[in-house]
Amino acid sequence: MSSIEELREYFPQLSMKVYGKPLVYLDNAATSLRPRNVIEKWDWMSARYSANLHRAVHYTSAKATGEFEAAREEVADFINAKSPKEVVFTSGTTQSINLLAFCLGEQKGFLKIGDEILIGEAEHHSNILPWQFLAERKNLKIKVLPVDERGALRLEELPRLITDRTKICAVAQASNVLGLVNPIKQIADYCHAHGVLLVVDGAQGIVHCKTDVQELGADFYAFSGHKVYAAPGTGILWGKKALLDAMPPYMGGGEMVGTVKWEKSTYASVPHKFEAGTQNLAGVPTFGHALAWVYKFRNYPELEGVKRYMLEALQEIPGLHLYGVPQTPEEKIPVFSFTVEGAHHEDLALILDKMGIAVRSGQMCAEPLMDRFGVTGMVRASFAPYNTQEEAEYFIKSLNKAIKMLK
Repeated sequence: MSSIEELREYFPQLSMKVYGKPLVYLDNAATSLRPRNVIEKWDWMSARYSANLHRAVHYTSAKATGEFEAAREEVADFINAKSPKEVVFTSGTTQSINLLAFCLGEQKGFLKIGDEILIGEAEHHSNILPWQFLAERKNLKIKVLPVDERGALRLEELPRLITDRTKICAVAQASNVLGLVNPIKQIADYCHAHGVLLVVDGAQGIVHCKTDVQELGADFYAFSGHKVYAAPGTGILWGKKALLDAMPPYMGGGEMVGTVKWEKSTYASVPHKFEAGTQNLAGVPTFGHALAWVYKFRNYPELEGVKRYMLEALQEIPGLHLYGVPQTPEEKIPVFSFTVEGAHHEDLALILDKMGIAVRSGQMCAEPLMDRFGVTGMVRASFAPYNTQEEAEYFIKSLNKAIKMLK
């Protein structure tokens, strides 16, 4: 078995220097870095097999189509979908949820004026705005499933919030701000007992949580390739086939058709019904190599120790408030968001950057959650399996220096 240091050599960006210091990349919740074999696959597809998919009989088109469909099978296997036909390729989680919200809104007989959509209070804007668009378009009501002082969803509110008018519940598998892992199976069971569809934003969870969509119990699950080592501009919408079959297409164009007549057109079967136009033919095939790294990193427990160290070390810093403190470490992925009394989040991030450390600062596309905690923004340090204990210790040391500089 290779060491983490040896595995890090496969990620070229980790060898960079920033302001003369080795890069410590702790913005993984925004986007992961890409390993060399993913980059090579991306380049290889662009250099050798630039051809449109499914539509031509020539060799390069057949090869490109084969690579594309092989990725669909690899994704289906990774998330334990019942069939590759349940896997729709998109540009990322944002497009996946927008596609879903639009198509559910246009599905005949599914929604009526006054129906309700329940959304978790800690959601990313990409799991809020598409549902607001739908609510405005169809005259629906948005309800919010609140979080407690730790940031955990208040599941005891479900009986009050879910009524016979509730049709959709949208929550994240794990918060991109708090890092808390939500009890999706428990939520799914309650939703299904009351006839509610459960939509799960898996953008963060897919990286750190072992995800079996059949065990999870969700009806739809969305995630992005760029957060899980694959090429940017790639994403997945998984849905139960019967539900996907019932939805109308999102866009019209090439590939998603059955027949096109002036009188009436018909559509292809799923998943192609939702994949109109030219797809990301170089990026999608990187999923295979990318997801193999998720399997590989599961054999390296160093990140669990880093997570526990960070939980302790951050809470020992005077004046620092850590959001999303779990009851047990298992309830949290390695995402740490905090504020420091007397220090602006952006100032801290800028100083850390000069020390070679990349973190996120601001609202993290979760403004309602910031409002809930009464802050204008936070600093977020998010770790991937290629981050080391040494990097975590350097971060804590540098953060303490930055705080002293600002006080």
